[in-house]
Amino acid sequence: MEEFEKKHIDMLREHLSECMVLLKKNGDFPLSTPSDIALYGNGVRRTIKGGTGSGEVNSRYFNNIETAFINAGFNIKTTDWLNQYDQAYLRGKKIFKKHLKEKAKKLGKPVYYICMGEVMPEYDYDIPLNVECDTAIYVLSRISGEGSDRRLLKGDVFLTDTEVNTINYLNTHYKKFMLVLNVGGVVDLSKVNNVKNILLLSQLGVETSEALVDVVLGIYSPSGKLTTTWTSPGEYSSMGDFGNMDDNLYREGLYVGYRYFDSLEKSVFYPFGFGLTYTEFEINYKNYRLENNFLYISASVKNTGKYSAKEVVEIYVSKPNDIRNNPYQDLVGFEKTELLNPGEEKSVEVKVDINDFRTYVLDQGEYVIRIGNSSRNTTPILVLDIDNTIELKRCKNLFNKVDFNDYSVTIRRKEDLEKLEHIKYNSTTPKEVVNYELDVEIPDVIKNLSDSDLIKLNMGLFNEKGGLVSVIGSSGKDVPGSAGETRKLDFIDRVIMADGP
Repeated sequence: MEEFEKKHIDMLREHLSECMVLLKKNGDFPLSTPSDIALYGNGVRRTIKGGTGSGEVNSRYFNNIETAFINAGFNIKTTDWLNQYDQAYLRGKKIFKKHLKEKAKKLGKPVYYICMGEVMPEYDYDIPLNVECDTAIYVLSRISGEGSDRRLLKGDVFLTDTEVNTINYLNTHYKKFMLVLNVGGVVDLSKVNNVKNILLLSQLGVETSEALVDVVLGIYSPSGKLTTTWTSPGEYSSMGDFGNMDDNLYREGLYVGYRYFDSLEKSVFYPFGFGLTYTEFEINYKNYRLENNFLYISASVKNTGKYSAKEVVEIYVSKPNDIRNNPYQDLVGFEKTELLNPGEEKSVEVKVDINDFRTYVLDQGEYVIRIGNSSRNTTPILVLDIDNTIELKRCKNLFNKVDFNDYSVTIRRKEDLEKLEHIKYNSTTPKEVVNYELDVEIPDVIKNLSDSDLIKLNMGLFNEKGGLVSVIGSSGKDVPGSAGETRKLDFIDRVIMADGP
């Protein structure tokens, strides 16, 4: 390995814990030293470092979680269980291959064509859980990525019966137990959410396994925050037409992600912006300053626990809902602390651009500024009063009107705004409002292209006799290793691309 590669990986290793999210804790972790440990789950030996398609890259090396724990000095007590799981996995693979062959035959397609985007689900199995030691970790893995959408099936988004039963048994049987999620997206935790310790490891590249060992031993404390909301599948929005091959109607409008859950006060397991550490923090708002279009929020953050860690201060704004269909709140700024030792306190300043509050215009009204460390843990601290509507951007609709209305909801604020400090924001309309209009001179040669030529130009390399050149899309042919290229017309040169059609 080149020296620059080693330096790069060592630098990453120091920060990978900041990409993990500790969802639940009871104080049993971190461990003080390597010791006997029981490792269970499909991710122990088949650890996932990235997703499918463009989410995966070749690397010089990769250790699975079992190897990383052995290298760190742990004594793995479940080698026999892992060996039996390997046999169960191979049996499942045989069933899956048979299923794909039958599907291909039924559709009259080649098997390799059917395999594109197919991901083998986890299957049920029966392996004894008879290892005695104090500590156990279950690693749950799910692969996903380009061409491999997640499915609401057992063994994918839902856990299998075996996984649910095993995880719940281990949680009560072992003195110390942690569920580790080696996943790139949400899985349904509703049947195992009583587990005492849950860590979202995610998929962190070549040092995924070593980074987990670092966190288990407390070399680093996890300090990541969720960018998605985790809850039971039935709580997610179903108002759109997602996955429709012909058309998608984005009826949800602005109510996407946490904006939907917070506005409708939906029940969630773990909200947007949430993430624990091995320690505890106190966040206290201190003061603000207003300079031009920027609001600077200062807060003190104190480590009140026993371990060194980092915390994130998040700023949200609740916009006026009587003029426009605004959600309950929007994240408008955040700042992470430096590493704080037990008892240490530092100030953090979050810079917020007031222009980010706009939707083409900055509406007149009261804007409630909130501080916290997740979308479900915020405290109102200020009210920004804007006394006139300020036009910042003017756009022209270049498309037809849609044949549906965006979803809307009436937001009812619970706090008494009179008790909060009010800031007057007296901005004026910019001298020149930016106009966004399509004003491009299109050459006649392009105007005169047939619909067929335009379609093929956008599709990429195209075989007149047999459709797409490759099952992975419009793969490149002129440059080895390229993933795509445009179709060459007599007067338009071919463009070669590193990725995509």
